[in-house]
Order: sequence, then structure tokens, then C-alpha cells
Amino acid sequence: MNNRWLPWFLLAPALILILTLTIYPLFNTFYLSFRQYDMYSLMTGVSSWVGLSNYTETLTDPFFWTVTRNTVVFGLACVFGTMIAGLLVALLLNTKFKGSRILGIVILIPWVFPAVAGGIVWRWMFNDQYGVANYLLTQIGLTQFDGFAWFNTPWTAFTVIFFMIVWQSFPFIAVSLLAGFQTIPDTLYEAAEIDGANAWHKVTKITLPMLKPLLLILFILSTIWDFKIFDQIYVMTEGGPARGTYVLALYSWSEAFNSLNFGMASTIAMLMFVLLMFFIVIYIYFLREEKGGKPA
Repeated sequence: MNNRWLPWFLLAPALILILTLTIYPLFNTFYLSFRQYDMYSLMTGVSSWVGLSNYTETLTDPFFWTVTRNTVVFGLACVFGTMIAGLLVALLLNTKFKGSRILGIVILIPWVFPAVAGGIVWRWMFNDQYGVANYLLTQIGLTQFDGFAWFNTPWTAFTVIFFMIVWQSFPFIAVSLLAGFQTIPDTLYEAAEIDGANAWHKVTKITLPMLKPLLLILFILSTIWDFKIFDQIYVMTEGGPARGTYVLALYSWSEAFNSLNFGMASTIAMLMFVLLMFFIVIYIYFLREEKGGKPA
């Protein structure tokens, strides 16, 4: 075989797998978003072309913009909450103290929890009748939380889900940042100490700039994960009360499997994809590498 084609031959299995599992579903969802595709279409394979009507109907629906607002606000809150918690834990683990290795293992426990199991546990913890959260809050004097129904309003329900998401997501960020810390030469910190730098200066002038490429990847991954959260919200609230905790992933699922309108569900999924790409481009712009003191 010609050496020119050998690399492509070796890469072929991986490329076929990627095209099958990622590219095809994406293009098929894009295709369905322009069609009237319901249960009859699913059974017979017959569907009709509707052009941009699915997009027009979705974009003129006030509920879609309410759900989009919920997705953006809640998603960004989870991203920054997870990154801050992960950074603080990574800084703690990067300092040498007795028990740091055990703590490094303990923080991984939330990460290995299945999302559905974690959601059930947190729903139980915040139950208004027998939840341990209300019990502890009342024990420290916050008696207004006696029998408090956390899932009766969207604001309090989103608050509980936010803490659950951060609790389950921060270990990955902490471990990744800790690995990044290990790659920074100690000589940089020693030189900074000679110049009179304090702990804050070392973090902001050395640690964070050196970790900028890693932070970009972690921000992108967190954004993708947090903007398409479905399992935890479905388990804890099922979108309630009165669809107040709907996000785009749950809205798309509901259109597909409750309304059996797969065309509309595909449209919502594609709009969520565009929204994710928008935020990823913003992250890349602000966190990209600098060359010669100017953005690349």
C-alpha cells in the first residue's frame, strides 16, 4: 500500500465510529427539524417537508424564550459555581497537609454517583416532611424552614438543583486543575516570592495564566454538560411546578415523548446546539492564547 494512504487506512475505524455516533445523529436531527415528523411518521417513515415553520413556531412561542432564559441563567450559574468550587478544592489539595491524599479520594465520591441516584438522594434530603435539610436548618434556629417545600416554587427548586449539580460536577474540575498545578515549575513561585509576591499574586499572575488552555477546555466541557442537563431535573422536579423548571433539554424531550412531535423536538435541539456554539465561541475568544502580548 502507498505510504500516502496508510495513515488514512489506520484512522478509518476511528473516523467511521465518530461519523456514525456523532455526525450522523447531528445531521439527522437537523433534517428532522424541517419536517412534520410524528408517531405516524415514525411507524411508516412518511413525513412532510414544512420548511422553516417549526423554527418560526418555536421562536414566536413565549414559553420557548422562558425556557431559554432558564437554561442560560441556570447553566451559567452551574458552570461558574462548579469552576469556583473546583478551583478552591484544587488549591486546597495542592497544599501539603496531613490527610490531603485521603481528602483527594473522598472528594471523588460525588463524581461516581449516577446522576439519577444523586437526584433521588437530594430530592429526599430536601423533602418538606422528612428531609434532613429542613431538620438541620431548624436545629440551628432557622425555624422558617420547618416543613418548607423546596420544590413548590421554581426559584427554590432551581436552588436545590444548582447545589446538586455543583456537588456532583466539581470533583472532575478539581482533579483536572490539580493535575494542571503539578505541571507548573516550582521555580516560578520561588522567583515570585523573591520579588515579594503574596499568595494572591502567585495565583492571579502565575497559576491562572499558566492554566489558561486547561481552563478553556474545562469551561467548554462544563458548559456543554450544564446546558444540556436533563436527568437531575427530571428526577427531582419533572419540570415542575407548572413547567417552572423546564430547560431546553427537558423541553425537547417533552415535545418528543409527551407530544410525540419529533420535528419540533429536533428544532428545539438544534436551537440549543446553536446556543451552545455561541457560548463556546465566546469562551474561546476570551480565553485564547496570547502571542506577543496581543490576542492570537
